[in-house]
Amino acid sequence: MNGRIRKREQDPWIASRVRILQGIGIALFLLLLGRLYWLQVARYEQFRTLSENNRIRIRVVRAPRGVILDRKGRSIGETEGSFDLISTPVDVTDLEGELRLLSEVVEFDSREIREKILKAKEANPFRSITVSRDLRFEQVSVIEFNRETLPGFSILVEAKRSYPLGPEFAHVLGYVGEANEQELAAATGGWPSLGDVVGKYGLEKAREGVLRGENGGRQVEVDAAGRDKRLVNEVLPRTGGTVQTTIDADMQKVAYEAMKNRAGAVIAMNPKTGDILTFVSAPAFDPNAFSHGIRKEEWESLVKNPGTPMQNKGLQGTYAPGSTIKPLLALSALEDGVQNPKAKVRCDGSFQLGNRAFRCWKKNGHGMVDMYKAIVQSCDVYFYTLGMKLDPDRVASLERGIGLGVLTGVELPGEKSGLVPDTHWKREVRKDRWRIHESVLLGIGQGAIHITPLGMLSAYAAIATGGEVMRPRLVSRVVRVDGSVEEFPPHRERVLPWKSENVAFVRRALAGVVNDSGTGGVAKLPGIEVGGKTGTAQIVTVKGKMIKSEDLPYEIRDHAWFVGFAPVPDPEICVVVMVEHGGHGGSAAAPVVKAVMQEFFRLKQVGGKGGEV
Repeated sequence: MNGRIRKREQDPWIASRVRILQGIGIALFLLLLGRLYWLQVARYEQFRTLSENNRIRIRVVRAPRGVILDRKGRSIGETEGSFDLISTPVDVTDLEGELRLLSEVVEFDSREIREKILKAKEANPFRSITVSRDLRFEQVSVIEFNRETLPGFSILVEAKRSYPLGPEFAHVLGYVGEANEQELAAATGGWPSLGDVVGKYGLEKAREGVLRGENGGRQVEVDAAGRDKRLVNEVLPRTGGTVQTTIDADMQKVAYEAMKNRAGAVIAMNPKTGDILTFVSAPAFDPNAFSHGIRKEEWESLVKNPGTPMQNKGLQGTYAPGSTIKPLLALSALEDGVQNPKAKVRCDGSFQLGNRAFRCWKKNGHGMVDMYKAIVQSCDVYFYTLGMKLDPDRVASLERGIGLGVLTGVELPGEKSGLVPDTHWKREVRKDRWRIHESVLLGIGQGAIHITPLGMLSAYAAIATGGEVMRPRLVSRVVRVDGSVEEFPPHRERVLPWKSENVAFVRRALAGVVNDSGTGGVAKLPGIEVGGKTGTAQIVTVKGKMIKSEDLPYEIRDHAWFVGFAPVPDPEICVVVMVEHGGHGGSAAAPVVKAVMQEFFRLKQVGGKGGEV
């Protein structure tokens, strides 16, 4: 031995492996450290929120919708309390089992609710959604008793839309429902959000911005089963604004009752202001059914009903006007100097044009008639001949000027304009020229023309005022959520340049229809001069001998019209009634007009202002 200590030589291969392992260890440590930083620092707020959500829940408290009033300040659309079943998706442990248990107590579509909860779970599992509305007390009791087996489901008292008069106001007020996918996709400013109730039809839809309130919320601490244990914080909701309408609830009730078991429309208006006093479409539906969530079979029965209760016939139904158009043609003839009102025409019961005979409603004819008698007796032959003399474009211009074939601007969604034909329409749409027989049919309100009851009401209101065309007004004032008030005064659209003597003649003739042995005698009122016009609009042409409308199958019977105003010297009310397949206007529609007018003047006598606020 030479006295030196020998050092152990290190295997290079082993040293390399150690360095690799050390590097991996350091990398893993740094990765873990980075992950910890990411979770504890960078994502602190997010995970803190998630952690809190395991303990704290936000319960949205939906704002009650505002009240809707009639012209006298009586509530016709309001809000009341409702026991609602809600679900917080994150707390649901056995969706299928819990829905199965709930279906024994609550009536709902399990498949629809399952999809709704799963969608909500994807969007925001901590946000509560409504499963079923307006539960009965006994249902609430059973669910509360079984809360241990129903984690994720609970009962919440929320505001429910209520309509005290039900179907009577269905087509004016409309109804509400939970926001659908299209409405949620079009949301602005956070409204609407999932579960919010919005207006779907009628004034509820038209005045959504006023009627909806501002949602509040409750921040609550929950236990492991999702049950509320402690209120942490609360923001109270703000009730929606108020909408005051021009409708009179007493008159609305009378009009609705008068139309029982019939299909059609009744609209009453103050011709001087345009205030809509009554607006009924029949048959109707109960808007309360939509407030608690209408069932699928209920909806299908409404949609399949041949009476089309979901259609507002007053502004969406279009019909041939029949003889109600005759006074307008007479006015057009007087304004253009086409016909002397004293000139007479012989009516033998039919009018021959080439090889085609056009019949009068009176089989043996009216004999010699002038313009006054032709309007009073509704002589078809007189107006066949008058129609041939008139320029169809001039007639169309007059009719559009007073509201036919155009939108009136009423504050209800879905209004249709109808059609007043002229030579331009015939050329552009039908690709043909105007034919003489079309002028003949024009004289009695048949052919291509079809109008809404609201349009016809606007026309007769213009006659009642001597040429002033008022926009139909349904809302007189609103009070918004912030307390601000907005008034909506009457709006005059235009004044027509009619000669006063021509309007006076037509009004005199319309008074004769009711009071001078005319076709509208049923509408006569004691002590009040009523003027108006009957109308019977054919659905199909029956060849051969004349057949009474009531002897035909219901679906092809004539439509029945009556339009009237009173008192004739200074009209305060104008009413239109259209009864689908009602037959003759004098027997089917005139009694309804009489009932509405009687109520109007009764209220005027009692209150002094005929239903004014």
